Amino acid sequence: MQLKKGESIQIEITKIAFGGAGMGHHEEKVVFVENTVPGDKISATLTKIKPNFLEAKLEEIIKPSSKRIAPKCAHFNECGGCSLQYLDYKEQLNFKESQVTEALEHIGGFKNPPVEKIIGCENPWFYRNKMEFSFSMNQTDQIFLGLHPKGYRYDVFELKECYLESNDIGILVGLVQKFAREKNLKAYDYKTNTGLLRTLTVREGKRTGERLINLVTSHEEFQYEKAFIELLTENDDIKKPTSIYITKHIAKKGDKTAFKAKNIFGKPALTEELHINTKKKLSFDILPDAFFQPNTLQAELLYNQVLALGKVTKRDTVYDLFCGTGTIGLFCAHKAKSVFGVDINKNAIENAEQNAKLNEVTNASYQAGDAFEIIKNREDKPNIIIVDPPRNGLGDILCKHLLEIGAKKIVYVSCNPATLSRDLKILCENKYKLTVVQPVDMVPHTYHIETVCKLDRL
Repeated sequence: MQLKKGESIQIEITKIAFGGAGMGHHEEKVVFVENTVPGDKISATLTKIKPNFLEAKLEEIIKPSSKRIAPKCAHFNECGGCSLQYLDYKEQLNFKESQVTEALEHIGGFKNPPVEKIIGCENPWFYRNKMEFSFSMNQTDQIFLGLHPKGYRYDVFELKECYLESNDIGILVGLVQKFAREKNLKAYDYKTNTGLLRTLTVREGKRTGERLINLVTSHEEFQYEKAFIELLTENDDIKKPTSIYITKHIAKKGDKTAFKAKNIFGKPALTEELHINTKKKLSFDILPDAFFQPNTLQAELLYNQVLALGKVTKRDTVYDLFCGTGTIGLFCAHKAKSVFGVDINKNAIENAEQNAKLNEVTNASYQAGDAFEIIKNREDKPNIIIVDPPRNGLGDILCKHLLEIGAKKIVYVSCNPATLSRDLKILCENKYKLTVVQPVDMVPHTYHIETVCKLDRL
């Protein structure tokens, strides 16, 4: 019988696929249905029909799974953020751990991969150190501040609560929204390049308690700096900021996008700390647009895993590829002979050099550029190579360069089990052995998973 779009089917969800959609079977084809949990018996409407799989939209949960729980947040059904919030956290961890194992088996070809028990968050709520909220006029002539509904790029819903950063975020967002309405301010319109307010970003030091607030505007002038400072510093219902910025985001067709940040209150940067095995601390001065791992406490666990798996000693030269702002390499520097970091982003390298100076690290150096070209021409060959690439992984060329260098150990940090498995297959075909795979949950209630792997040279 030929299947048609719009047709209603009934299936049982058996697992969660990478990406967070539930997976079941209908007429010997895999069916993907979002917002479902293993054990759910559902009816769904077919939305996509492909030779090897089907996609469907949930109509009704006929019988809910025992693993399904009530979402904590009132915005769950409209928000595009915490897509796994209806799944018990222990089950979320089981799902993520299994995703790593399955990717290594099916894509990497590893039999019984050495996957350790996933490291979860001690508290999976209020863990983020950065949140960005958007302004929109929506379909009214009234300004809104909040988060984007799933599938929407410009509209936002009016935020009342959020359990990701701090318990006063709903109050803070409400105050700024009320302020914008009282001043009759308009949200920026991408189509017409008019309007003032773009986004509100809140950054927090989970170790230091500091807070930086950055109001991002368009090319138009913001004339209420004093009133905005008073709004954020004189209200007892919200945490007081230690820094306030107004950043102009100037985008004009045909011209290069420009950002002009102005510190209107407090410190020029937010200071955050990362603790190394509870014995040593690293400090980081974070500017409004700087990258920093969004989960401070889990970043510590992740980087400590890198340090533990690498077993770095004073005899070791360490390459830190895709080093970003230098955090992983700086974790290793106090143990290593030297650390050399590479990243394509010049601003990140400048930030890494500043972080090294701030922490009085003298045995770390950095270079901006293409990792392929830089590492193949260096004379000081490493004992240990740490790689933390973007989601698309290393790829064939860099994997081959790593094989040519032949470091004693490679520690691979990945945010994508699929590309990780592809790269590990190349590296482990003849020169390396995969000895440890450690999943770490950095972003609870989402399908994202971080993994640290150790490869030993044969």
